[in-house]
Amino acid sequence: MKSLSITIISLLTVLNLFGQSTEGDKQLPLSLSDYLIRVNKGNLGYIAEQFNVSIAEAQLKAAKVFPDPDISIAYSNNEDKTMLMGQGIDAGVSYPFSLGNKRGANVSLARSQKELTQSALDAYFQNMRAEATISYFAAIRQKNLFRLQTDIYNRLRKLAEADSLRLKAGAINATDALQTALEARSQKNQVYQAEADFQASLTQLAQLQGKVFSDTLLLPSDDFPLQHKEFILPKLIQSALERRSDLQVAIRNKEISEKQVRLIQAGRAFEFSLNAGYAHSAVVKNEIAPAPAFNSYSAGITIPLKLSGLNRGELQAANNAVSQRETVFRDIQLQITSEVTQAWFAFKALEKQLYQYKTGLVDDAAKILEARTYAYQRGETGLIDLLNAQHTYSNLQVEYYDTLYKYTEALISLEKAAGIWDIG
Repeated sequence: MKSLSITIISLLTVLNLFGQSTEGDKQLPLSLSDYLIRVNKGNLGYIAEQFNVSIAEAQLKAAKVFPDPDISIAYSNNEDKTMLMGQGIDAGVSYPFSLGNKRGANVSLARSQKELTQSALDAYFQNMRAEATISYFAAIRQKNLFRLQTDIYNRLRKLAEADSLRLKAGAINATDALQTALEARSQKNQVYQAEADFQASLTQLAQLQGKVFSDTLLLPSDDFPLQHKEFILPKLIQSALERRSDLQVAIRNKEISEKQVRLIQAGRAFEFSLNAGYAHSAVVKNEIAPAPAFNSYSAGITIPLKLSGLNRGELQAANNAVSQRETVFRDIQLQITSEVTQAWFAFKALEKQLYQYKTGLVDDAAKILEARTYAYQRGETGLIDLLNAQHTYSNLQVEYYDTLYKYTEALISLEKAAGIWDIG
């Protein structure tokens, strides 16, 4: 009996050490709107994607350049020193023309490619915003779970301390006192794990902001969005087909395939080059055929023989690419419709689950726990009944926070799927 009492005293000493407050990191509140602004400005992946738009804009400028003229200069020496035949110089310029307006087709293609990169950037932003928002509410869940586990630990620690006093007074037996001390010590492990999970969620928030986790903690300060929202499935599908950036990407890809066909057709159109030249010949002093110095001018046209145009393989491949992009576009429309529908059913299911908790499920468990604690302290009920009430309360609280998070995650997924956003 004496050894059992010593064991209880040792456990309580450890619990008191655990219960002492430690110096924490500097903490600052962070609202969802401020957090999303930080993500928008600092996310390294998003910044890298923005360079694609700048590159496409530069390529569009490059596509507007007109073809360069060709200039030729030639020097000739007809054995001026030995046969006195004189020297000459020729200069010419030529400029290409295409009846297929190759430059216009190239500019149009580059413009569509720029629009594609912008649509891809918009799609990246929408995905990043949804991911960042989900991570924000995941951190809120972990914060609440950490507080819950800490609160449960403090309850059990105080109960263990009270039981040690009751044991000395002879009000309870040593086994019950040891049991409450062990329950409190075991709960401390749950606190450690909850704290680690919370710190991991804050690290994820820092990464999405393009920052390194530091000793200044930006703690999410908003709460879960619990305002009731009524979504009508057909309107959500229509909104998605009008607003989804990934569908815009598919449209741009289809346009690019069509414009690549036009560019190939422009390259197969009739082309020619206009030429103009000037030549100067020096005096010929040869006695057999002397000649004075003279200038000559020339003009002409060069027409390439496009025998390669007989091969239509490149054009056929481009036309097949258009058909492929059209099929992909229809497939994405079908995928979006299915995605919105599935997200809507998932949201409605979690909405019903959340309603169960909002009708007093957790509150009733808290009332039962308080009643069991009061009855146990008065000796009216056993320790097992109290611990069962404690576990029921703990499990319901954990399930409630998990359901809150899953509901919020389903809401975000639904709005993302529908191409709408009114969170934060």
